[in-house]
Amino acid sequence: MPMLPSFEGRVSPSLYALAAPLLLLSQTLAVTLCYRWNGATLDADGWFWLLPLRVLAQMPGLTSGQAATVFAYAFIVAWALAVLSFRRASWSGRGHWLSAFAIFPVIQIVAIAVLAVLPRRRGEAPAIEADGVDPTDVVQGVLAGVAIIVAAVLLSALTLGAYGWGLFVATPFIVGVTTGYIVNRRTLLSRGRTTRHVMAAGALGGLALLMLALEGFMCIILIAPLGLGAAALGGLFGRAIAMFGHHRGKPLLSIAILPALFVLEASMPPATAITTSAHIDIAASPEDVWQAITSDEPIGLPPGLPGAAGLAYPVRGRLLGEGVGATRLGLFSTGIAKERVTIWEPGHVLAFTVLSQPPAMEEMSPYRKVHAPHLSGYVVTGDTRYILSPLRGGGTRLTLQATTILRLDPILYWGPIARWAFDANVRRVLNSTKLQVEGSR
Repeated sequence: MPMLPSFEGRVSPSLYALAAPLLLLSQTLAVTLCYRWNGATLDADGWFWLLPLRVLAQMPGLTSGQAATVFAYAFIVAWALAVLSFRRASWSGRGHWLSAFAIFPVIQIVAIAVLAVLPRRRGEAPAIEADGVDPTDVVQGVLAGVAIIVAAVLLSALTLGAYGWGLFVATPFIVGVTTGYIVNRRTLLSRGRTTRHVMAAGALGGLALLMLALEGFMCIILIAPLGLGAAALGGLFGRAIAMFGHHRGKPLLSIAILPALFVLEASMPPATAITTSAHIDIAASPEDVWQAITSDEPIGLPPGLPGAAGLAYPVRGRLLGEGVGATRLGLFSTGIAKERVTIWEPGHVLAFTVLSQPPAMEEMSPYRKVHAPHLSGYVVTGDTRYILSPLRGGGTRLTLQATTILRLDPILYWGPIARWAFDANVRRVLNSTKLQVEGSR
């Protein structure tokens, strides 16, 4: 990764005290500009200053392109903060392990504040060899990374139920720091070799989660780009600590902060509403379309890529009664959702809210049951609404709106994936209704 900024060099306290806060504020500025660009109202409360990316995800009309752009920018800012903080620690001759936390939301404020006032300590750095590789260090580094991954999932996901920055970004980054430091602590490896060892730790960690039935294959695939990217950057960080001779195991202290991150995220879980809306024109009267959407005919079209990936998709619906308050059973690929009708206007509007729902996906795993809490309660369907509008030239425009609550972070990473899956399900239902109505005429 030769194009990434180097850890070499030093940054004075005054320059760091100016540059680090500006980098932090640049993220809030990016979010503010997105709100202004979309004409949305921004509530600049405490959450906005602590977690600007989560506030952006709640903006009405946020597109996947905007989410991806700001998330990529946030990653660039995080790496810039890591490099800047490391150079600041080099000026002081201490605190290099602390600089690893300058990239994580909320806790980065404390880390940056401490680094800004850290006094200077003089001393010669111990030398490090430039040739000869100790295979013991390599094995220990890779196994340490695997152990951290498994322990983090057990604590954050299974114990605390927290799926956020701590698990998906901080953990792989710390895995990279730990593995990168251990494999370089006595023999300095190249960046490429260090990264390969870190990738091996990440891959074996994912395999361990699969074999221990802690995660399924598809979830590991979905998080791989983010997790492996964070681990690779962490590996360069750990290598830099070893390269500059900051030994005595202090970089391994970074592992101790993970439980605190998990507890912090569990105390302020995300809950972002995602509204999906699409429409289709059907060559039939509103009455015929109404009959189709209130029937128990199965959805005839294949589920597509989201369904093949294991995400829950609707199979058919069944109304038990008519009018507001009636019960509707939604049969999904993963089970049955119980719903209550909230609006009943024949030929115009049908709306219902979900009272209980099956798992959000069916994991691909060699085991019958996967112990992953995110399968239930982290993707929650709220209100769904069919709107029937007559067209001037005849026919009906059928609009389907669905609101889903996503309880995962980083929301700007998971949001576009969720929007794509939700949109595919909505369009599948609309297209199936069109075929059903027009095919029966």
